[in-house]
Amino acid sequence: MDADPALGVTATELAGQVDHLGFVAHPDLPDRPGPAFLLVALRPAPTLQHYDPEAVDCWGTEDGRGKPRTLTHDSPMPQSEDYSWGLIRLVDRLGVSNEYLTFGGHLDAVLIDDVVVAAFASQAPQLRRGGHSQGWDAGADAIGAFFARLMVPVDFKTGFEQAFSAATPITRYAAFLCDAERRRLIPGHSASFDDDLGRLLRHEADRVRASAPTEWDAACAFLDAAVVD
Repeated sequence: MDADPALGVTATELAGQVDHLGFVAHPDLPDRPGPAFLLVALRPAPTLQHYDPEAVDCWGTEDGRGKPRTLTHDSPMPQSEDYSWGLIRLVDRLGVSNEYLTFGGHLDAVLIDDVVVAAFASQAPQLRRGGHSQGWDAGADAIGAFFARLMVPVDFKTGFEQAFSAATPITRYAAFLCDAERRRLIPGHSASFDDDLGRLLRHEADRVRASAPTEWDAACAFLDAAVVD
């Protein structure tokens, strides 16, 4: 199962935060690691007062395989389901986007006064990946590169995609941290732990290793299994 729906984050409870906005996210690294949520309002017509998303693209899992999903104002409501790792992309009527990177979580969406309010909540960080209304969070480029590298075992390692999709968001986040730690410890590697991102990654690795040792061990095992012969 991708996520624990008992995160205490529901679209109904948070709807007031997007009364006058198209979306809002909280929190982002390095403020604090999580739980995190992305709250999106999908209205029947644009307000022209702010960025007006009309669709949210994300990834789900079906039979152990990644499957693209799109949420719009016309989607059946309510919805309560897990979403998987990868990109969350908000798109407006002009095709302009705002993007997030996620390790997976739980979607709660409801229709309130003809507005679809969708809460994407996760125990792991969800980082901004740029777009019309925002910049990039520290580490987003590193997570994007990590996800890109995972496509090799996903495509060529039997059973890897199914196992990684069945892991918890914290386990997948730990896999990213473990991978980043290993790479920065390689002698002669251009990146170390002396820059701001390095210190952030080391702090997060130490935190997750201490708070979720079972997930950390499983994450490192995933990295070992990701090696393609």
